[in-house]
Amino acid sequence: MKYMTFWGRTLLLAGVCIPLAACTNTAHEAYNDAKVQIGYAKAGFEPRRDAGALLAFAAKNATGSKDIVRHNREYAKYELRRRKYQEAYSAYERAALAGDNGSARKLVKGHYDGLYRPTDVAVVARNVYLPLTADKADVNTRLLLAKLLDNGEITGREFGTSSEWLREAGERGSTKALRELAERAEKAGDVAQASELYARSETASKAERSLRQARSHYLGQEGRPNVKLGHAWMELARKLDRKGAAQLAARIHRTTSGQRDGAYLTDVAAAAGVNVFGQGQLLQAYNAAKTDEERGKIIAPLRAAAEKGDGNASYTLAMLFINTGDKSGQTADLLVKAYAGGRAEALDQIIAQVLRAEAGQKSADELYSTVEKAAEKGNVEAARALSSIYRIGGFKSADKSASRKWLRLAADSGDVKSQYELGVDLYENGGDGQSKELALKYLKMAAQQGDAFAQSYLSSTN
Repeated sequence: MKYMTFWGRTLLLAGVCIPLAACTNTAHEAYNDAKVQIGYAKAGFEPRRDAGALLAFAAKNATGSKDIVRHNREYAKYELRRRKYQEAYSAYERAALAGDNGSARKLVKGHYDGLYRPTDVAVVARNVYLPLTADKADVNTRLLLAKLLDNGEITGREFGTSSEWLREAGERGSTKALRELAERAEKAGDVAQASELYARSETASKAERSLRQARSHYLGQEGRPNVKLGHAWMELARKLDRKGAAQLAARIHRTTSGQRDGAYLTDVAAAAGVNVFGQGQLLQAYNAAKTDEERGKIIAPLRAAAEKGDGNASYTLAMLFINTGDKSGQTADLLVKAYAGGRAEALDQIIAQVLRAEAGQKSADELYSTVEKAAEKGNVEAARALSSIYRIGGFKSADKSASRKWLRLAADSGDVKSQYELGVDLYENGGDGQSKELALKYLKMAAQQGDAFAQSYLSSTN
């Protein structure tokens, strides 16, 4: 008996107490009996009674705030392990209403994520959620209150307004709240305010966001076209990035055949020397030419402009050579000049060229250098391309460390896919505890941005 294990002694005592424990007349008895049954299971024995049922009885029949909190928290944790969210969060609700802030925060998370909805949302909001906002750092509760107000699930002056809670969450660093406020300002036609809010919520510049929104609204990429908003964003974009706005205006004009704000888009493009007419006519004439001399005459104006550093001309020529399969080797230099001259889309072509390049290919050196510089400045696609090159080899020899370095740069720039991929790589291939800790950091970053794969992977690591 002197050397009897802890669980042995526990089970011996339990054996004596079993006849009494079988009569679970009180919540306290049921709770203690449940702990005994859980002890049996941990020791590898078959429990005599259903621990879950005992905990449920204890949780629902507890009296006194201390027991209500203790019994319900234990029951909630038990049911969460079994993924029984309704039972788990219902228990957290009872504990929260009894004054337990830890349970209250669990309830907020479950409610916001859609895993649970209290029967009386207004009562819980008044007695649980509002008191939590006394914590000035609490973001999740503010986001939840904004959501409930937007959905009409709670009303009244005591709950304030959705925008007020979002502003408070935004002031505490919530990018989700800032994006929501930006979208509201945009719908109200205040693109200047929307631009400021977007800038606080992301790494993209104001110019990049303005161009993105102008394109989205003109072309209806996220719903029906809204020319009025597209025009407003384009006007802001041309103040921030004259060339970028001109190039986008020309693309939108071609895509819509000038049917949406055509005169204005033409003016925006022309102000920076960009022709709104497409490359189709140029390509058609170039292909129809029968001699090199004829082809040279056709592109002479473009070549002259390109030699003076005109990014638009350089890009037009590069795309012409790519589309006609030109083998003169001019394409790489033209693409680099185009990107340096402000044609951001040239980077996509540069990346494609580098990914296809073979080891030792001299013409790709400058292309690689351009991609590398773009990645160092925070361009996610460039960083991911470099990670891919080093992962599988090609123009550069395969190098796991270098591949991971560029993927991490993309992840640190806010790219959800890179955060997830880096997290999985570090977790499964990092080789030490420190790597796993870093892996979880990036997986959580991706999960917080709503990535379902990251959320699922994190669940599997618990």
